[in-house]
This record gives sequence, structure tokens and C-alpha cells, in this order.
Amino acid sequence: MAVHSCHTIFAESFFTRNAGLFEPYLSFVGLGDAVLNSPESEIPLSQYVALWEILGQEVSPTIGLQVGISTRSQELGAYGHAVRSAPSMQMVLRCLSRFIAVLTQGTRVDIDEDAKTVALAYQITDPAIVRRRQDAEFSIGIALSLFREVTQNPTLTPIRVDFEHDAPADLSFHRQVFNCPIFFNRPDNRVCFSRDILDMPVGTADTRLFQALEPFLEQQRETRAAATDLLSQMGRHIASGLGSGNVSIEQVAASMRLGVRTLQRRLSVQGLDFSQMVEGVRRSLAENYVAQSDYSFTEIALLLGYSEASSFSRAFRRWHQLTPLQYRQRAKA
Repeated sequence: MAVHSCHTIFAESFFTRNAGLFEPYLSFVGLGDAVLNSPESEIPLSQYVALWEILGQEVSPTIGLQVGISTRSQELGAYGHAVRSAPSMQMVLRCLSRFIAVLTQGTRVDIDEDAKTVALAYQITDPAIVRRRQDAEFSIGIALSLFREVTQNPTLTPIRVDFEHDAPADLSFHRQVFNCPIFFNRPDNRVCFSRDILDMPVGTADTRLFQALEPFLEQQRETRAAATDLLSQMGRHIASGLGSGNVSIEQVAASMRLGVRTLQRRLSVQGLDFSQMVEGVRRSLAENYVAQSDYSFTEIALLLGYSEASSFSRAFRRWHQLTPLQYRQRAKA
């Protein structure tokens, strides 16, 4: 399995099923049509999340939740098949949390329990990805859809849902989907159920299939999780050093308290390329600064380590086929 120089998510059959939705907007985030027909394609997480945000602007402000609640386990590759075939609800929850890196890096899924409730919490951990409402609503929508699928209870209802983003102006679709209290500006995104859910039988359980999938998923998890840890650490150090100019591997190694050769060896083991990592962090931060801040483009160029605004503008057009001004206008429309 190839390892990319940024956090990635596998296309799986999900992109093929939703080709008609995604295809008109792929070029907006620098993606090609190959992701629509190649389940093994790895999509940079920042571009994947940016694609959702564009769909939220161009198609529907609730598109993430609409697609999430209609997504089924078979569209999520081996990860989805393991969740579906797990022999108990405890194992369903364990799979959702433990093996998330097999599907997507730069995220976390935690299971929190107390005496009365069980909650699945989801959050992007990549610090460079800030605009992510649609991904959050898509992911919580999928979680509810999967719980309904494995319990074979299409009316299964949570007791509470939290989102980390601001409340949308229109909550009618959210209320229709969840039919429970919904809270915004929370620390993370989560869907909560009564503990009774743990006693529900898994109607889709297939013990033999689960036993066959689990060793494969463990192997993939170890590989992907190791790369995720290194990517996250380096991403933070690259981001903090961009404003001082060109970020070198020597600077990053020093800030991580590692020798240059040690860092180079770790990159080599994971198949990572330092210059591509710097490019990926620059791109993610550029998208956030342009869309979310009131910084001038000259200020953004300096924050990202460009010597002049024209160099930044050329790079931005290469990434998005849009000027920074066009991208800002689209984001704020």
C-alpha cells in the first residue's frame, strides 16, 4: 500500500456510488476523475474535506448529512464489512474506533460510556483542516446509519447529538434525521444512545467473515496509524515554521528534537516525502486563511513563507484553478 505525504482517505466504492454528485466539483479541489472508479485511490484528506465544503455551498447546506444517513457499510471497504459482520454491538463499536485509520487518517473515533449512555465521538485531528462542517455531519450521519443497519432497526433514535461547528440557520433536516436534542459549538462531534443499545443483537453478524477480516485490518491499522502519528507531528512543526520562510528538514528535525538522519529514516520507512508534506500543509492553511480570515493576500503569502503575493497566487491557482479572490468570494457567498 502506497503511503502519501499527507493524511489520506480511501475512495472505496463510496465515490463510485456518488459519482454524479462529486464529478462536477472534483477539479475545484484539484482531484481527477480516477477517484470515481478506483476504490483503492487514496485522496488527500484536506482535498476530500474541501470537496464536501464546496458541495455544501453549491448543492445543499445539508448535503453531508443527506449523504451520510443514506450510506451503507458495503461502501466503506473492509472497514465497513468488519463493522457489519461484527458479532456483538461491543465489537461493532470497537471496530468503528480501532480501525478508523484503515479507512481514513487524521481523524479519531472514540467510544465513551457511562452508567446510562454510550457515545460515539468523531473529530478530524489534522490541525490544518479547519472548515469541516460537512465532513462532521456526514460522519455522524454515517454512524447513525450504520447503527440502524447492523441492528436492523431503521427507527433507532439517539438521545443526543453534538456538533463542534456553529448551528446552521435551518435545522429542520437535522431534526428530521435525529429526532432528539442537537447541540452545537461542542468540543467534538458525537451521537449518544442509551446503554440499552449494547444489548441489541447484531442482525448482520457473520463471525467467520469477521474473523477473516480482523487480522488484515490490524495489519493495515498499524501501518496507517504509524504514518498518521508522524504526519500529525510533522504537520504541526511545519505549520509553525512556515512564516519564517522556507521550512527545511533540518529545522523541523530540530523542533522535533530529532537528528536529521533519524527523521529522514522515519520518513523513508513510511514512504513519505518532506517537500510534498510542506506543500500539503501550505495548501491546507492557504484554503483556511483565504476562506475563513480577513487577512490580505499579501499577509497570507507571508504567513505561508512566500516572499511575495504573486508567488502565493500562482500556487493557489495551480491548486484550485481559482484565484485567491475568487475562492474567498465563493466561500463567503
